[in-house]
Order: sequence, then structure tokens, then C-alpha cells
Amino acid sequence: MTMKKILFALLTGWMAISFTACDDFLTETPSTSVPTEEALVTTQDFQNALNGVYYTLGSYRFLGRDVLAIGDAPTDITSHSVATSHFYDIFRYQILDTNSYIEEIWAYGYWAIDRCARIIKEGTSFKEVTKGDLAEVEGCIAQAYAIKALCSFYLTNMFGLPYSEANKTTLGIVNVTEPIPAYSQVSRVSVEQNYSLILDDITKAKEYYAKEGVENVGKQYMNTAAVAALEARVKLYMKNYEGAITAAQEAITLSGGTIVSTKEDYKNMYTTLAVSTEDIFFIAKAEDDYLSANALNTLWNKYGLSINSATVAEYSPNDIRLALLGGTWTGGKMRGITTNNQISNLPVFRLPEMYLIQAEAYAKQSTPDYGKAKEKLLEVAAKRNPNLDDNEIAEDQTVIDAIDKERKLELVQEGHRFFDARRLGKIISVADGSYTNFNIAKFVYPIPSFEVNSGFGVIQTEGWSNNLPR
Repeated sequence: MTMKKILFALLTGWMAISFTACDDFLTETPSTSVPTEEALVTTQDFQNALNGVYYTLGSYRFLGRDVLAIGDAPTDITSHSVATSHFYDIFRYQILDTNSYIEEIWAYGYWAIDRCARIIKEGTSFKEVTKGDLAEVEGCIAQAYAIKALCSFYLTNMFGLPYSEANKTTLGIVNVTEPIPAYSQVSRVSVEQNYSLILDDITKAKEYYAKEGVENVGKQYMNTAAVAALEARVKLYMKNYEGAITAAQEAITLSGGTIVSTKEDYKNMYTTLAVSTEDIFFIAKAEDDYLSANALNTLWNKYGLSINSATVAEYSPNDIRLALLGGTWTGGKMRGITTNNQISNLPVFRLPEMYLIQAEAYAKQSTPDYGKAKEKLLEVAAKRNPNLDDNEIAEDQTVIDAIDKERKLELVQEGHRFFDARRLGKIISVADGSYTNFNIAKFVYPIPSFEVNSGFGVIQTEGWSNNLPR
């Protein structure tokens, strides 16, 4: 890592980033290269800039691998068989503030945030040529606000404690409301302030999407349903259950999708590049985007990470998800397209998560509605297990355990388990049982040393290593 990886260093170009590791995904092209010293003047400039943001977002150093992997690798659902492979140190909680994956997530998350901030700043002063031009730019601004909120959410939940009354005044990350000049002094703010800005950005994304002439975008972009889905996830994490129910329903309605109920349809979601009826927002992969040592499916296969047998055993024998999990299907959901070794599209928001958010929220709201909680749970569980006897699920407080289990089984390999276990305060066993009774809710990843040592004001989380499993 060079000093260019510091959050606030100058970049020579939005996509002109050079690394020694192989990554064709971030190769500079005319359509994604916009030097930072040049103003965004035309609608094409804004579209090019937004393309650059999506390239950064989908890099294997962020949502293309690292964020999703770190959401599962260090939890109770995984095993790791190759000591020299990727994410082994994360899996074993042998973590330093120089860990390359933590560095990458911090750097790429903030690069995306900074680029979004620039689109927003330049876009709000855009000189209208035609109403169509203005609407196109406002559409870019809507997506920029949404992506900025999404990246801030992930960074806050990695480098800050889970949101709660006890934790909300503790240090989170640096809030970015506009592009920060190079070498500026900045500081981390509270988790509560981070969440406040995330919600503000979501609100602004909705406002811009609602402007006259602004068109919705496809599922490979932060579309209107994805914005609502993000709001639902954020409010669930904040324990704003009524708000989570409303936002999740908005996402369900806007997506217009359905949950699949056959083995073949389920397999196709992860073994083809087809858009699923369950998709809300995904990281799109191209047909010539071949596997490399940096892809999720090699991590879940040749590099030794796997779903552990205890987790696989929790599925009913009739569960359609077993078509991809366990047995000889090495790599699980991330095996990808086997004919040419391509990875499939990577889900960020899917329809089942929205129903499970509603299920949890109904069960935990100020006046619990366990009947509605069960109803929403069954929207997922009954479609995944056609032989499910819904009489086994009671309409009382115990439905919460059933919902927690369904989230674990449904969202496996999609980067949720670490964040779920933290926000739910679960005491878990990690590293194949090497560490038991680990209070993961107290753990935060360290701020990368390159950021702390840069001298721009970002301080380390005091005593972070004291909460590693022992």
C-alpha cells in the first residue's frame, strides 16, 4: 500500500489506479477515466464519473469480494482448510492494523464515497442545457447519494460498534458530506452521526429519484428499490422496526419480484449471469470476466474457505438450497458458471432479505405482532422448503429464533453473518471452534495504520485488540 491509498490523497484520475495485483476490472478506459482536476461539464462526464464509482464499488477489493468475504469468513458458519490462503488471518482473528483486506475495504470504500461526493457537488451546480440533460444529471446524483450511503453503512459497521443506545456515542468513521481537499485535517465522528448521514443520503437519493424526468435504472445499479432496501437494512440495524417494515415493503413493491421455489431456479441465480426475479441490486459480471485468484468463488473453493458441516446440517433435507450447498458442489453459492469458470453476479440486496427484515421487525416492534412475523418468515422459508410444516413455527416470541436461523441459512455466503451476529449480540464459536463464547458484538476492525499514521487526524480505536477472541 502506498500513500496514495490514504483516504485524502490526491488521485491523478478516477480510474487511473495502479496496483501490482491482477485486476482487469479496474483497468482505465476512456469511458471511466475522469481526472479529478477537471470539472464535470457534460452529461457524459457525469455518466463516466458514475461508471467509475460502480467500477470501484464492484472491485474485488470492495463488494466484488472483500466486503462479502469479511461478512462470512470470521463467523460461526465457515471452515478454512488452507493455512496459507486468502482471509486465513481474518478467519483466525489473527488481525493487525496492516491487514491488506482491511486496508482495501477502507481505501476503496472512501474512494467510492469521495467520487460520489464530487458527482453530487458538481451536479447541484450543473448548468442546464435541456430538461433532459438536467434529468440525466439528477439521476446520477440520486445514484451517487445511494452509493455513498451504502459504502458508509459498510464502513461504519466494520470500523465502529453496532448501533445501540450504549454504543451510538462511540467513534465510528469519518463523515464525508462534500469532497475533501487533499491533506485536510479530519476526524472520526460518532456512530450515531454516521447513521444520521446515511439516512440523510438515502432521503436525498429518494428526492432526486422523484424529480421530474429522472428515470429509474436496472438491477445492476442502485435503483429505487435498492434505495428502499438499503433504508430497510439500516433501520433494522438501528432497531427502528416500524421504519424497517415500511421501507422493506417499499422495496418489495418497487422491485416487483418474486421468490423462487424450485431447485433449478435457485441454482440459476448463482450459476448463470441471468437476472433473477429475486434480485434488487447486484454486482454485475460480464461474460468475459473470468476467474482470477481474487474472485469470491476461488476463495470459497481452492483457497480453502467453506461452509462448515454444522451449518449445512441445519438445512432440512428437502430444502432447495441444498442444490448448491454441501455434497460435491464445492464452492457453494459462489461456484459460478462451471463451463468457463466465470463467477455469477454477486447479490447485494435480494427480495428474501426484505421479507426477513419485516419478519424480525414485526416480532421485535414495541407491540410485537408474531402472526405477521410468522407470515413474512414463511414467504421465504416455505418456498425454500416445500415440505415445511408451518405448524412447527409458533406465533409467539420463539418465532424470533426461527427468523434468526432463516437469515443465517438464506443469506449464507452473501456477507451478512458477521454483521448480524454483532447487531444481535450473539455469543458464537469461530475458527472451527478454536474460539468459543466469542462476544462478537464488542469487536471492531482497526483503522488501517496507513490512515492513522498519515497525520490527517484519523485516530485508532482505543483498545480494539482487547476484544479479539482468546
